[in-house]
Amino acid sequence: MSGTSTSEDLRRYLEDLARVVAVKFRVKVWFAEILGRRWSYIAGEREDTFLPPVKVQLTEKMGVVLIGVHSHGQVEEVKNFILSQLRTAGFKDAS
Repeated sequence: MSGTSTSEDLRRYLEDLARVVAVKFRVKVWFAEILGRRWSYIAGEREDTFLPPVKVQLTEKMGVVLIGVHSHGQVEEVKNFILSQLRTAGFKDAS
C-alpha cells in the first residue's frame, strides 16, 4: 500500500484479498501482524473450523493463517499469489 494509506485502507484491501484467495484457491485466509511470537488478527476469514490451520510468515511483520490447504505445494502457491498481489498494490514490505 502507498505511504498515504491508513490502517483501515490496508484492512479493507486485505479483506478483499482474502475473498479473492477464497474463490481462487478454495482456502480461507486471515492476515495477522506478527509481534514476536504473537500473531494478531488484522483481516480475513476468521471462523471456527475443524480443519487444521497453517501459519505462513509473509514478511518480518505479517503472516497469514490458511485453512483448508491440501498440500505443501498449495501453501506455496497461495503464499506466492498473496505476495504478488501485495507487491502489485505497492505494499512495501512484500519482498
